[in-house]
Amino acid sequence: MEVKYISSACLQIKTSDACILTDPWFTQGVYDGAWFSMRDIDPFDYIEEPDFIYVSHIHPDHYDPNFIKKIFNKFGKKKILIPDFEKNYLLIKGKSDGLELTPLRDLHIGNTSFYIEENDMGSLSDIDSALIIHDKKTNKTMLNLNDCVPHEPHLKKLKSIISNLKTELDLLALGYTGAGPFPQTYFDPDQERDILISKAEEKKKRGFKRYSYYDNFFNAQYNLPFAGEYLLGGNNIHLNQYRGVADAYEVTSFDEKAIVFNPGGKINLECGSKTNLRDHIYSKSFIDDRLNVIQAAKMDYEKDFSMAPEKINFSRLMNLAAVNAQQKSEINSSYYFVFSITSKDLVLYRYLLSCDTGEIKLIDYDQKINFEQYSEIFTDYRLMFGLLTGFYHWNNADIGSAYQTRRFPTDNFQMNVQGYLNFFTAA
Repeated sequence: MEVKYISSACLQIKTSDACILTDPWFTQGVYDGAWFSMRDIDPFDYIEEPDFIYVSHIHPDHYDPNFIKKIFNKFGKKKILIPDFEKNYLLIKGKSDGLELTPLRDLHIGNTSFYIEENDMGSLSDIDSALIIHDKKTNKTMLNLNDCVPHEPHLKKLKSIISNLKTELDLLALGYTGAGPFPQTYFDPDQERDILISKAEEKKKRGFKRYSYYDNFFNAQYNLPFAGEYLLGGNNIHLNQYRGVADAYEVTSFDEKAIVFNPGGKINLECGSKTNLRDHIYSKSFIDDRLNVIQAAKMDYEKDFSMAPEKINFSRLMNLAAVNAQQKSEINSSYYFVFSITSKDLVLYRYLLSCDTGEIKLIDYDQKINFEQYSEIFTDYRLMFGLLTGFYHWNNADIGSAYQTRRFPTDNFQMNVQGYLNFFTAA
């Protein structure tokens, strides 16, 4: 079995029977104009014709329909494998993009077996999955965890599959860092820079801690830290220094089993030979050069909408969105949102939403908020219009650092609160 690293979460795995390409993201400006790859490469310098494409989940740094169509144009149509969720947002998205996606749990081609296990945590917001590849002929096995968060039933199921194959795990591809908007969009860089730096370092350490947990749980012969390799472009380039995103090479300082590749680098699991290993972190000059290229980029909402804010009936859209979100709410405590809709950083409208009742009302710009738990979201009116009408998705805007949040208490992260926003749309 040969495992080749291409970029971020994109790997190409060859077995004795098949070749599969995983999560090929190469379209720049995903997450509605926010994300750019660390290296702007020509992926076809490294990608060979695959038999299958595996897409782990719907996030656009994993599911890139534009690039998948480029693969089809170059190599012909290929079967796209995805997780088999009961509520399969990726399958629905694929249809809207004109792509035929195949949900499955296992596939057997000659001596090769593929197992896709969704990370089902019992939430409507569940999307991620893991991939096990086993080659019976060579008795080699790899596990691709993608962006899966630790969930004991999921991990035990993966371990059980590997155990039943009567094999050891040869390679574990796993995350080492977190993407997301915290802390860079939760504090003011001008007024709270020291807090930002501290929170970013804490986030970085949490990523390493999760990596070590997975390493200890699966105990593979080799670990491949990957995914989450990106930079914010446009007006948000100043936030990159506060993201708390590690360089994959930093993992080698505490994990002697870690292997980090340049694009096209690969390992042969049968003999252990490795080529094109990366031997240093990305230099400041390398990153600065990339930032100079992407600093002029525009967010999608800056290009898609030009109407005046007074032409938008925000009250009607907000009320419709609250009804939809309330129907799918998984919040089990008293929580509130304040939405400050802005134009050129000036607040135009301010709404208060009770997640208990779904009631939403317009409030004064300077009204003091005294609830124990709430988040205030500051967003450009064009982005808010796109979110409320379904043109954009809250989760993408969140991960893309497209809006600012002030959360009280600051460290009171609740997954079900973020999930509420995923359905806060009038569409």
